[in-house]
Amino acid sequence: MQSEQEQEAAEALRRRVEFIIDPRKCVHVKIPAELHAEMRVFGLRKKLSLQEMFVEFCQLIVDGDTSLQKRMEDLAKRKKEKRIKKLTEKDSEDIYDFIAKQAGREP
Repeated sequence: MQSEQEQEAAEALRRRVEFIIDPRKCVHVKIPAELHAEMRVFGLRKKLSLQEMFVEFCQLIVDGDTSLQKRMEDLAKRKKEKRIKKLTEKDSEDIYDFIAKQAGREP
């Protein structure tokens, strides 16, 4: 029979080994508080954790779910358009500033 000290040492070693060989990655994602609350409620109703839902979502995308891949393509397109819009707004501000300076006014 192992002593209490030996049992604690064995348990500590087991935890370290599990940590080293754990194939999962820890991901931290910031989402709006309201969305988080709604996802928690959804998960609770289905008896699912946020982690279980997130893993399933990721697996569906990787497995080629056409609906989710289309949604991600749309998201990428919207993100690109937003960047272009921001660039356009910045360009227009620069042009306005240039015109104002040429007219002898500060923007």
